[in-house]
Amino acid sequence: MSRWINITPSLNRRQRGFSYWNLFIALVSRDIRARYRRTVLGPLWAIIPAIMTTAIFSFLNGVQVIEIDSEGVPYVLFAFAASVPWAYFQSAVVSIPHGVLSNGILLRKMAVPRLIFPLVVLATSFFDFAISSAVLLCVLLFYQVPVTAAWLWLPLLILMLSLLAWAVGIGITSFTVYRRDMLHGIQHIMQLWMFVTPVVYSINQLEGARRDIAALNPMVGIIDGFRRVLVFGEAPDAALLLTGALVMLLGLLAAYPLYYLMSRYFADVL
Repeated sequence: MSRWINITPSLNRRQRGFSYWNLFIALVSRDIRARYRRTVLGPLWAIIPAIMTTAIFSFLNGVQVIEIDSEGVPYVLFAFAASVPWAYFQSAVVSIPHGVLSNGILLRKMAVPRLIFPLVVLATSFFDFAISSAVLLCVLLFYQVPVTAAWLWLPLLILMLSLLAWAVGIGITSFTVYRRDMLHGIQHIMQLWMFVTPVVYSINQLEGARRDIAALNPMVGIIDGFRRVLVFGEAPDAALLLTGALVMLLGLLAAYPLYYLMSRYFADVL
């Protein structure tokens, strides 16, 4: 990487910013190529997690092992519209700690912003999300779901989803660099988080206090928002989205200073 970019203290602020941007693009390009090199399905692996989640729960619902109210729409469409953004969120959160750890040599040898590596992982995961979204669009077209004005909410939902993934990822990374236990448990945590988020079921199945408690999970408003917008052509539930946004803001206010403080010593332990 150093043969492409030489970032030195002698560069002025504009030159350093340009060098950091080049480094960011080079790292994202490297990670995308490395992820799908020598694979048979290539970028199609990006959509497989969402497909598997949808297929498993569609089967269980179909054979009545579990009973899920899909609010009058085909369950495949109902679940897939939520599984795609969830897969992006999970991939980013799980990968950010690994992304920082795997770039330890750059942290030791180059004076670069320590936030660049979580952002690289987020961008790489977003590439997968874009591929998955294209497949989701085909599914929507297959079921003849119309494009409505509600789709204008999508940029906000994607921004909130990305910010939350980034905040959770850097928060976990702050401790993972020093103690690697979280690397072994993060997948299990994300599986549990999925089940307390209405990815495969409807938030409307929860009532009263259970719904109020569920609303404290910032992913509830986001995931339900994607489903409302894409499948039902409705605006997201404002109360759920606002509650989730406030919780997410608190998470950002905690995660960013923590990461900034802890990352000052990353080069000493990586």
